[in-house]
Amino acid sequence: MEDKVIRKRLSVVAVVLIIITAILMSLSSTNGILFGSDATLYGVPFIAAFAIPLLTILIILTRYYNSTATLEEMIAAIAVRYSIFGWFFIFLIKFASVMLNVFCYDFYSQYFTTIYLLMNSFNVCVVGTAVLAITLRKIPAVKIEKRPMKIRQLLLLIMMMYGLTQIGSLMGMPVHLALSTLGSLGADTEDAVSALKDNLILSSNVIIRIICIGILPAIFEELLFRKFLIDRTIRYGEFISCAMSGIMFGLWHGNFQQFFFAFFVGVLFSFVYIRTGNVIYTMIMHASMNLVTSTVTIELLANLMKSMGFDTETGMINTDIDYDTVMRSVLPVMLLLILWILILVGFQITGFVLLIVKRKNFKLSVMQGEPPRKALLRTLTHSVEMWIFFSFALLLFVYSYVPDILASIINLFG
Repeated sequence: MEDKVIRKRLSVVAVVLIIITAILMSLSSTNGILFGSDATLYGVPFIAAFAIPLLTILIILTRYYNSTATLEEMIAAIAVRYSIFGWFFIFLIKFASVMLNVFCYDFYSQYFTTIYLLMNSFNVCVVGTAVLAITLRKIPAVKIEKRPMKIRQLLLLIMMMYGLTQIGSLMGMPVHLALSTLGSLGADTEDAVSALKDNLILSSNVIIRIICIGILPAIFEELLFRKFLIDRTIRYGEFISCAMSGIMFGLWHGNFQQFFFAFFVGVLFSFVYIRTGNVIYTMIMHASMNLVTSTVTIELLANLMKSMGFDTETGMINTDIDYDTVMRSVLPVMLLLILWILILVGFQITGFVLLIVKRKNFKLSVMQGEPPRKALLRTLTHSVEMWIFFSFALLLFVYSYVPDILASIINLFG
């Protein structure tokens, strides 16, 4: 009983430290928006002062949570280890960015987009995978029986995936746009141009974008949020495995633009992995989604902006242009972009219809003695340890919107 009390108290302390860190990171980033990038450096020692003890507490908690004899213990053991992954995901790249900004400022500024995308990929694919593989090694895994899938079935699932992305985007985009609009209040034209310049996707090299956004996340995120996770939760049923995978995958995207559709496709990917036992299928589905957005759509948008005289790399607008020439160059790209969007919408509508028609094929099996689904969700959402992970995810949401909103408020009323 004494150990249980200590574990709960340490978990509560971890959540409190994450909340404090979220506030510090938001204030530090707000200062950077208002007073330049150097201002963000002043907040780093304060962030580190809370982040380092937080990692220590998480490591201590992994020593306590090794048993998976009950559903509660399994959720706690998984949550603590994925929280350590979250720590490295957030703070390692934060501290690395600060060090590069201090010691290699010119080089870092010149190649910021490429460096940041490579660092982010390395952080998730190498560090994140290694951290979870090491910390999860004591948690027993179940080998899921492998079953082959026909190419026709895979193509139908990809279509359904696009249907889910449409539903999720329609749910999340209004919230994302509302918060983004609040964050842009008071911004002038120069600020808007700067925001476009700083857009990592638009200004990135297409090869780097294909590798770092299209391919690598599809491989390693499927390992992290499907194979590693489901192999250790499936003993408690398909529902809790799909629920944990979908919720954790959705939250970890850290913004409302992606949360809902990431949750939906995360559940679909989980179902496919459970039924086939082969993560290769979900990797292919994931890559097809990432490559469409990171390659074709973004490349068309970037070309449209370039044809309008906007340089996505420098953020400069060419004012000395012939508008007749611009219109002749813009029109073909715009028509091609519209055609591509119509094709995507067609895929999404078709996928949505397929989901409705074939919905009975997606029933989850119920184990003998498996608790009701409401009880399973209650166990998941009432776990103090799981709230450590949830707090890390909420930190990402806060960091995505709050600094810009605070800066807008200060600009408007300051």
